[in-house]
Amino acid sequence: MLTGHLDALFRTALRLCRGHEADAEDLLQDAVLRALDGYAQLREPSAARSWLFTILSRTHLNRLRAQRRRAEMVSADLDDPSFEAALADWAPSPSPADDVEIGQLGEQLTRALDGLPPELRSVVLLVDVEGFTQREAAGMVGVPEGTVASRLFRARRQLRATLQAPARDARLGRHQ
Repeated sequence: MLTGHLDALFRTALRLCRGHEADAEDLLQDAVLRALDGYAQLREPSAARSWLFTILSRTHLNRLRAQRRRAEMVSADLDDPSFEAALADWAPSPSPADDVEIGQLGEQLTRALDGLPPELRSVVLLVDVEGFTQREAAGMVGVPEGTVASRLFRARRQLRATLQAPARDARLGRHQ
């Protein structure tokens, strides 16, 4: 029912969001989730197309209203406790040098992960990146849980060694 209408729904979402693809994707996702939640309320399957577009349109209007309310709250004066709380939560934006360093670190990590043998890389990605338990990862890759634990240990040790070498070289280079 839904898949046949997704392209048309996305085109309409894109128009509603004035060509901003990311906003259109978010809108479509919200509308689809609402449609799936309310599917039992659809009385006439032949009316699915109009029902879906109604959900899309109403979701868009609700999002616009919410944005306006947030804009009003932002422009309002804050009382002292709210101001203090906002100030305590504030953190400065990273500097361009920080951005470069974070990017380089990300590249080093990607190269280090790519350098792992496939059986080690898969458990690191499942457990450390995606957050699955070792038991879940064992079921996914089809090996005993102890094998996953062993592979994870070896992978982390290899990653640590790979990532410490450039850091050590950088420290030595700065102090010479």
